[in-house]
Amino acid sequence: MQRLLVAERQRDPHQPLLLHARDSRRGQLVTACNAAARRRGARAGMPLAEATALLGDYGQTAPADPVADLAALAQLAERCERYSPHVGWETTDPAPPQNPRSLLLDITGIGRLFGGEELLLAEIQEEFEQLGYAPRIAIGATIGEAWAVALAPREQAATRDLAALPITTLRLPDETIDLLAQLGITTVGELCGLPRASFKARFGEVLLRRLDQLTGQAAETILAYRLPPEFVAERVLEYPADSRPLVEKVVASLIERLASDLAARRHGAMQLVCRLAGRPPLVLEVGLFRPSADPRHLRQLVEMQLEQPLPGPIGRITLSAPLVAPLENRQQELFGGSRHEAERQFELLVDRLHSRLGAAAVLRAQLTADPLPERAVEEVPYLPASRSRSKAQRLPRPGRPLLLCSPPEALDASSVVPDGPPVAFWREREQERVARWWGPERIESGWWRGPSVRRDYYRVETETGRRYWLFRDLFDGRWFLHGEFD
Repeated sequence: MQRLLVAERQRDPHQPLLLHARDSRRGQLVTACNAAARRRGARAGMPLAEATALLGDYGQTAPADPVADLAALAQLAERCERYSPHVGWETTDPAPPQNPRSLLLDITGIGRLFGGEELLLAEIQEEFEQLGYAPRIAIGATIGEAWAVALAPREQAATRDLAALPITTLRLPDETIDLLAQLGITTVGELCGLPRASFKARFGEVLLRRLDQLTGQAAETILAYRLPPEFVAERVLEYPADSRPLVEKVVASLIERLASDLAARRHGAMQLVCRLAGRPPLVLEVGLFRPSADPRHLRQLVEMQLEQPLPGPIGRITLSAPLVAPLENRQQELFGGSRHEAERQFELLVDRLHSRLGAAAVLRAQLTADPLPERAVEEVPYLPASRSRSKAQRLPRPGRPLLLCSPPEALDASSVVPDGPPVAFWREREQERVARWWGPERIESGWWRGPSVRRDYYRVETETGRRYWLFRDLFDGRWFLHGEFD
């Protein structure tokens, strides 16, 4: 529901809002409702028709979209990586939830980089609110404690008294909470007053496990929201530093470690990501044309990115290679200046240009399946992902020049028959007489491409030995020069 309010800022957050989804047996049901809708009697699990009748003309409805919810939560999790090296989803038993709503961050030893854990919490709160969310955040010695304090009423959360927390903060099933409420048990302290021997028989195993997870007697781990990269090196500085030479020295040492790990596995980096945990954090990404485990080459690429101003004191530096590929084995040649060495130097040049100027500024020409020659090529980024495609890139079809005139150059030409090949034409006030010709090759475009094009192309060789590519416009009969062969 918060995702909808962030994505659609025109929505009124105080207006009743329902999310609904179709149940195979009961039809359209309410999956979530905001506070305004609950005040009017709407509840999750209620038939949509009944809930909309309670809201009247003031209510809004929207289909539930778990995929979009999960994508938005993943984006928030990625932003939280600047505050913690280990970010995960909420966890439920016995398996990870299909639709998590909360994030867990391990901030052990991280608080001092932000001036204390409370300042770290305040900074996270402020960033989420700037994005348009209304988060409930808490710090605890265990996952269960942080969860309970975050969900507890504000006055109870401030005291940090676990015994006073309501049982609704223990991540229990609704039926277990209802059964405890029927017995008059509403707080954690009242629950701890019951004999533990009767918990399993009366309420199942989950109640004991959640209670022990709250107090730390049962272990609980954070399930990472995505698999960590296989090749990663990290350094947490004892004191945050804003000295560029020091940061560059730490980055260089991390690159040495990462390159060593890559070389040991006979792999090379195709992409490097350097995260500098500062205020604000800085993320540097480098794409490579071919896999590399050369620390000198990798260091040069990252140093180009580090030329920009640092965001402030840096407390943690993380270098990872999320995209790797096996290294290529090439036999050394006897004499220098080989084709392989020229290719390697070209690849290094592409990497440096890509790192310095960005992907949008390093382009290559790629042929397209278009009948019109002037539209049969496009400029695409020279990215590492395009390397395999560039190998399979074919040259222009035989009979066509590599370079075209843009736009085609109008000519005065003559032919023996009205629709025949040219016998002579004038270019730059000089007459060129045709000695041989090949064609015609007719090219037409469909009506759906805009103004129709109908042309007859000829390859001609003049008496001086020069070769041209000419065409006649079949609509008005005029001749044009479209290219010249080498």
